[in-house]
Parts: sequence; structure tokens; C-alpha cells
Amino acid sequence: MGITQLLAVLRARRRELFMVWGGVVLLALVVSLVLPRQYVASSEVVVEARGGDPLVVHPGSGGSTPGFLATQADIMASERVGAKAVAALKVAQMPRWAEKWQKASGGQGDADRWIAGRLKKFVKVSPSHESNVLTVTFTGDDPKFAADYANALAKAYVETDLELKIEPAKQSAAWFDEHTKALRANLETAQARLSEFQRSHGLVGDEKLDLESARLTELSTQYTAIQAQSTETTSRQRQGGSANEVTASPLVQALKVDLARQEAKLSELSGYLGENHPQYQRVKGEVESLRARLRAESGNVAAVVGTNTRINQAREGDVKSRLEAQKQRVLQLKQQRDEMGVLQREVDSAQKAYDLVMARLTQTSLESKSRQGNVAVLSVAVPPTEAASPKLLLNLGLAIVIGALLGMAVSIVRELFDRRIRSAADLDDAIGAPLLAEIPRLQDAANEGSRLRLALRRA
Repeated sequence: MGITQLLAVLRARRRELFMVWGGVVLLALVVSLVLPRQYVASSEVVVEARGGDPLVVHPGSGGSTPGFLATQADIMASERVGAKAVAALKVAQMPRWAEKWQKASGGQGDADRWIAGRLKKFVKVSPSHESNVLTVTFTGDDPKFAADYANALAKAYVETDLELKIEPAKQSAAWFDEHTKALRANLETAQARLSEFQRSHGLVGDEKLDLESARLTELSTQYTAIQAQSTETTSRQRQGGSANEVTASPLVQALKVDLARQEAKLSELSGYLGENHPQYQRVKGEVESLRARLRAESGNVAAVVGTNTRINQAREGDVKSRLEAQKQRVLQLKQQRDEMGVLQREVDSAQKAYDLVMARLTQTSLESKSRQGNVAVLSVAVPPTEAASPKLLLNLGLAIVIGALLGMAVSIVRELFDRRIRSAADLDDAIGAPLLAEIPRLQDAANEGSRLRLALRRA
């Protein structure tokens, strides 16, 4: 069907076209006037991405991802947030909603959640693609209620976001508090064992071990010196050291000199005096006395050398036994210090674990008491002055276009079911014979004659 044929069909069926077009426009007008007016109120909130430490403020952090904003949008549109908003506005006490809830549930269940579920389909949360702003929109038949509910949703979302941050912190704080008690008990037990061990063994740090080690060093030095002295005296005694000591004695030397002088004198007297001469007997007695004294003094010196050897050997044995005892004591102290070191490490380990848990407990306790969230209301909704729907002019414009298209479609469909000859092209399509002549309609001929006469008069 060409353009000429289409125009011919529409001109022939213009009555049907205008009827359909008018009906559509009239229906759109009636519907626009009958439908209740709907008002749209919007509120905006700004969301900051959470950092690693909730206690540290990260100003200007805008690194939130679309997935993060989509999650926040789902939270804002959830029934939990909606129930908070409904409870804040006391919607369940409004007669209209109270009646609806009673009829639907028979007064069973949570009225706030039920109403929030019904209002959820009128709520729209739109995350921004280039910023951290969420826009919550509510559509309702009451402009004031629409604005109040949008603001209540924004406020409830701020509170819910803070609760979602605080609740895990509270649970963590409770867990750390319970775990701290066990760690504190372990620390006290380890400290008590260490204190008891130190008290029972008289250990206070490393001072006692240092003192005993110093004593061991001193005894070792004494033993070395005494051992050398004893070895020397024993060696001299075995090598005739007593004669040397006797010879080296000043008293023995003096006695020998006196003895030699008296013996020389006695020998001189024996040359001109008899043995019975008193002077000879006196000198002889002095010689014998000096010899006796020399023998006695030599014996004393020899006895002293032997005594010194025995004393040195005895001292060597005593110092050796004391040295061995001191070695055992130092080894025992070292063993005790090692045991005390094990206990001290247990105390240090328990102290470190306790300090770490206490630090986390302090942090989570502060987090659980924080009142600063990551969401803030950017703008509040105000009651709209104009209805968002129905839009009369828009609906009429759409009805005009749609009605015209629908009227044309109806006309074409009726023409296809009731095909008529509207033009020469239709006749050619119908019988397939060549067109020889076309007789105009009488009205068209009359109109053509009138135009011809008017042209002649002007001429």
C-alpha cells in the first residue's frame, strides 16, 4: 500500500480515526482527573567508605565502589530501616494503617514491619555513580507524610549504619572481656609459680649466682696457688730439701761458726793442757753443748720443713673440697636459674598475651561506645507543592500521539478486512488491467468548472 493509497484510506475512514483518537484522548483526560495525586519527596545522605580503624577519621575519603553504594542502598531500602522509620512516625497508630494491618494480619506480628513492607514498594533509593551520595525517594498521596517518611528513612538509615558498626564491636568487646579473665588467671598463676620458686630457693635476680661464681673463681685461684706451693715443698723434701733448709738457717749457721771456733780453741788447748785441766774441760763442755744445740736446731728446721709440707697438703685438700663444693653449688644455682628462666618466660608470654588482649578490649570498648558513624544527612525532604503524578499535559500529549497512531491502525485494519477501490492504483491492483481513462466525480467536476469560470472572469 503506497502513500497515496494510505491517504485515501485514512480520508475515507476519517470518522473512525477521529472516534478512536478522541476516545483515547478523552480516556487519558478522565484517568488523569480521576487518579489520586501522588507526591514525591526526596532526602539525600552522604556515605563515607569505612577505613581500617573505625576510631580514626579519614576526611575526604571517597574511595567507595559502586558495589559498596549498592549495598548501602539495599540497607536503606530494607525493612529494618523502614520499621525504624514507621516506629519513629508512629504510623501504626494512624487509623488508616491500623485498620489495614488488623484486616491483613488479625493483629498478629509486628505492625511496624508489616507497614514498612507495604511502604517499601513506594520507596526508591538511587546511588550516585560519581559520588558517595544516596537519594531516597518516597511517593505518596500526602505531601507532608511523603516528606516526613523520606526524612525518617534517612534518619533511620543513619542510626542503622551506626548500629551495624557498633554491634560487632560490642560482641568483640564481650568476647575479649571474657577471654581477658582467663588470660589474667594464667598470668597470675605463672607469677605465683615464679615467686614461689624464687622464695623457696632464695633467688633474687642473678646477684646470688654472680656472688657464688666470684667465690668459685677465688677458690680456684687459691687452690692453684696452694697446689703449686705444696708441690714445691713436697718436691724439695723428696730432693733433700730438709738439709738445704738446715744449711740455710741463720741460727744453724751461727751455731756452726761458734762450734768451729770452740773446736779450734779446744784443739789449741789440747796441745799444752791435759784433758783433765779445768780450762780444757770447760771448752770441751761448750763444744758438746754447741753440738747438742746444733743437732737440736737442725732437727727443728727439718721438722718445720716436714710440717710445712703436711700443712700445705692439708690446705690443698681443704681448698680442693671447698672448690668442688662451690662448683656443685654454682651448677645447682645455674640449674635453678634455668628453671627460673623457664618460669620467667612463661610469665612474659602470659603478660604479652594479656597485654595484647587488653589493648584489643580497650579498642573494641571504645568502638562500641562510639556515636560517630560514616553516614550523614545531606539534605532533608520538604513537602512538595506540586503533584508528581498524574501529569495532565503530558498524559494528553501522549494520548494525542497514541490515539492518532491507534486510529490509523484501526482504520488500516478495517480497510484490510473490507477492501474497497479508493483510487486508480487500487483498481490496477485488483483486476490487473491497464487504466484507459478516469472519470472524475461530479463534485470534483463541479469544483473544477467553478474554478474555470472564476479564472475567465478575472481575465
